[in-house]
Amino acid sequence: MSRQKFSRALKRSICIEYMQSGKSKKEIALKYNLPNVQMLSSWIHSCLSPLEIHEKCASLQPVIIQTEENMAKKEEPMDVMAMSALIEAQRKQIEKLEKDLKFSRDKVLALNTLIDIAEEHGAKIRKKGGGKQ
Repeated sequence: MSRQKFSRALKRSICIEYMQSGKSKKEIALKYNLPNVQMLSSWIHSCLSPLEIHEKCASLQPVIIQTEENMAKKEEPMDVMAMSALIEAQRKQIEKLEKDLKFSRDKVLALNTLIDIAEEHGAKIRKKGGGKQ
């Protein structure tokens, strides 16, 4: 049995398809005749950045790998529904990030207030500026 060679671009496209499609690794491995799902896992970590992996590739444009089937159907890389779904996903992500940022700012304010009150009562918590001589 000969081993099939995949270009880095094709590996990346397959990884993006997996991340965006919601299909299992096994389904993708079968679709592209990969010997096992570990190969796909390996490609994900070698072809995608940690940020892309973390965000499940929400910011990446959908990729359609050109096969005879796709060419026969004349599929477009991005249709209106896919664009709408992408925009909605990004809007939800922005809302979540804004909520997390507000929480973090409130937490910092609360902690600084707590430290100020403790220092008014004689506790020395903050370090003085400047380096040791």
